[in-house]
Amino acid sequence: MKRALHLDSSEDDAEQSPHEAGLEELNESPAFNPAKFLNRERIGQAGFSAKAISAVQGTAQAITNPKDAIKSRATKKTAGTLAKSRPYLSRKADLDFLDAKHDLDRVEGSRNETEDEDEAAQKKENIDRFEEHVEELDRARLNMRVAWVTLRHVQRVRVVHAVPPPPFPDDAFFEREDDYGFTEFNWGKWVAYILLHGTHNFTAQYVDDFDELPFGIDTLRKHVERFIIVSAPLQTFVSNVRCIYRWEDPIRTGRWMALFFFLWYISHIMSFFYGYIFYSVVVNYYYPTSLKELREGIERSIDRGATAFKVGELMDKHGSDDWLGPLLDELGPVIQVQIADLTNLLEAVYNFYHFRSPPATIASLCLFGALFLITAFTDSRYAMKVFWFTVGLNFFICWPVSSRFPKYRLLVSIWKWTLWDVPTHAEWCFQYLQERAAIAKEALDAHAADDTSIHTGQPTSHEDTDSDSELSFHSAGSTPKEEDETDILSFGCTCLHTPGKFIISTKGLRFVSLTRLLPTQSFNEPFSALLEMSKRQTHSSLLRSLAKVTTGMDKLELRFRSGTPDMMETAGNVVLLENLRERDKAFNAIIGFSGARWQNLQQRAERSKTDIAP
Repeated sequence: MKRALHLDSSEDDAEQSPHEAGLEELNESPAFNPAKFLNRERIGQAGFSAKAISAVQGTAQAITNPKDAIKSRATKKTAGTLAKSRPYLSRKADLDFLDAKHDLDRVEGSRNETEDEDEAAQKKENIDRFEEHVEELDRARLNMRVAWVTLRHVQRVRVVHAVPPPPFPDDAFFEREDDYGFTEFNWGKWVAYILLHGTHNFTAQYVDDFDELPFGIDTLRKHVERFIIVSAPLQTFVSNVRCIYRWEDPIRTGRWMALFFFLWYISHIMSFFYGYIFYSVVVNYYYPTSLKELREGIERSIDRGATAFKVGELMDKHGSDDWLGPLLDELGPVIQVQIADLTNLLEAVYNFYHFRSPPATIASLCLFGALFLITAFTDSRYAMKVFWFTVGLNFFICWPVSSRFPKYRLLVSIWKWTLWDVPTHAEWCFQYLQERAAIAKEALDAHAADDTSIHTGQPTSHEDTDSDSELSFHSAGSTPKEEDETDILSFGCTCLHTPGKFIISTKGLRFVSLTRLLPTQSFNEPFSALLEMSKRQTHSSLLRSLAKVTTGMDKLELRFRSGTPDMMETAGNVVLLENLRERDKAFNAIIGFSGARWQNLQQRAERSKTDIAP
């Protein structure tokens, strides 16, 4: 169990029980407690003298050229915001991982057949130790990735299969009057409802909950941030293509030119495209290139060019200083959706290539294999007919549906069907959290068989409810729960202006008040009743600074099913947990221990001026 949890095996932890290992996994792992890890301040590389010189130079520049100084400060602030979005230890973790892998390769390469049994046993022990160290570092890198994705880009999630499909309308719903006053049946609308209703269990994960996605500049910024990061392999590809067409390596360019004209002569360019996708993914499974890419990515810097946009008309209409606002008003909603979908596609391509979901990757490989066989062993004209038929189908059917009904845009996306069920980074993080939570839950359940309450070794009290150092685990044996239910985590918060404990157990969620004068429990719901979670935050120019040092700013909104499972849920019962200092930890723990399939959604519009999405 301890090895499954991938915890350090130092001498101090040699006698660590599986139960203690499970507690350490939940409290110390960045995947379950991202805020604790990512909120650390970055250590500066410059000393006091360097900072003083920089300050003097900045002051001089501001005096001599104030306009450029303002631009520089704004640019640095924007770049700093993007830079702070990633955990500052990620590069250090990559370097440590490469060093450990290099040490492992060196030890494995030192073995030879002339060694005696003692030397061979000693080297085998060293190799096992190095392999375990490499595995721990790789697990740490994965934990950091999950922490960053869930903290930065997952603000609202919904259980995929919690809401059943809407009831099928009566025939009168599809009837309409034509231009002559006669009643006609809208067969197209009827077929669309039949498809949506019949494929709900298969397509619910890709149906949005907004008929028209609301535009938000912060949401657009986060999508751009995701795109910049996930497009790193695309930047590498563009850089390689640039090297080829610039003839920087004549032999390499000559080979590609000869291959292209040969494929063009035999009319099998598309066959090569499908075959290359199939070949590269399969080869990457047996001979992973992630280590090589990681090493090259650290050593290499990619040239990036700027893209020019035609904004002359907007400048003429609104002036050179006021054109950006109208541009965002007109194109913002469209750009936001397109960037989000493109980023999700690139993330799915990355996870497809790296076999993050083997069943989904194999299914997509079967599709590419079939396309390769069709284009390779049939007449080239037939292959082009298939290609142009797909283009026409996408242009005249898929794009109109996607444009008129954005809620169902992914259901008519050819790219989504090609990579169906391949997870994005957020969906992969959900799977990872549930895998780690299952291991921790097994250890906690085994311990709960002998002890009905879970402790961390230090007592908790009501007085430390609002303390930053409050322990997440507590003894909740006095609160009502099922016999086979085990409390896992608890968090101090307020619900309906009542201080208490928000408790996550193996069966569900509940809130217990700390005051005897008020109801002891405001809700006690199983995981099956949970529909949606959303992160919210206090936003007030007057109370923001005070909230940081008193009650806290973080809130967690939970939506539970209000009726029976066969009823259609539109809003549900909403519970708002306020002053939840460890909100991100609670959010990730619910995803992990619920066992449900979650869908990452865009944040809802603000309901008040004091509650916004973080």
